[in-house]
Amino acid sequence: MQGVCKLTQTRGKFVKAHLIPHALTKPEVPGEPLIQFGRGEPSVRRWSSWYDQKLVTNQGETILRDLDTWAISFLRQQKLVWSGWRSLPMLPGNKVIADQAGWGIKSANVPDPSRFRMFLYSLLWRSAATSLREFREIVIPDADLEKLRLALMTGELPSISFYPASLIQLSTIGDIHNHSPISQVKTTPAIGSEPERRIPIFRFYFDGLIIHFHRQSKDDGHAESLGPLIVGNEARVTITTVTYEKSFQRENLMVSAIDHLERLGRTASTSNRKPRLDIHDHD
Repeated sequence: MQGVCKLTQTRGKFVKAHLIPHALTKPEVPGEPLIQFGRGEPSVRRWSSWYDQKLVTNQGETILRDLDTWAISFLRQQKLVWSGWRSLPMLPGNKVIADQAGWGIKSANVPDPSRFRMFLYSLLWRSAATSLREFREIVIPDADLEKLRLALMTGELPSISFYPASLIQLSTIGDIHNHSPISQVKTTPAIGSEPERRIPIFRFYFDGLIIHFHRQSKDDGHAESLGPLIVGNEARVTITTVTYEKSFQRENLMVSAIDHLERLGRTASTSNRKPRLDIHDHD
């Protein structure tokens, strides 16, 4: 199918473009299907994670693929995704700070902070530019979407306050699943002279890693003041960790799964070979 690439804005033949890297969202067992469901919706068997066949041509996909290839290697090397440390008994480098709540903290070297930030922007651009209904909560102003597109095309990053990203990692391995991005508001507690803040975010999840994009195009210097907590501020990034058992991710998965199973009128299988789930958590 021919059309205009949403990234390069040139005409050509559309190619299949994964909205979240395929290597981080594929079935745990090769050849097994993905089971996609959302609240109040029937399940669908699929053989690949979310992709758009009317988003980019080969020229645009090359830009996205190069970022994905670099990022997948980096994330696995730094043990930031489950597939990078699944054979280990626990998350390397995790320092527990609140055992009862499951919270911890770790730090990772980032050899190319700008490239990592560009990869995260590519995820945000794909999710906002696609017409797939599973990504419908990721809506940003046209001017901001164009700014993201130009950043990907030119390699010139906008200010750190432009949709800044922070990371949370699941420090224990749980149910392998995918989850489409959602829109939320998170609360950061008051610390010292810093007041409590309620921050609108886009929440992305894949392979045990969570990304929070602040839904803003500028701020009063807050993102820069957070130092390594914001991706791209420094050559290291500080990641909040939480055990899968204590996480919102598990809680949300269980709610979605129970709703799905109730509609099917049956209970969960006890098989050890569970299909990977694709969840789009929308009412």
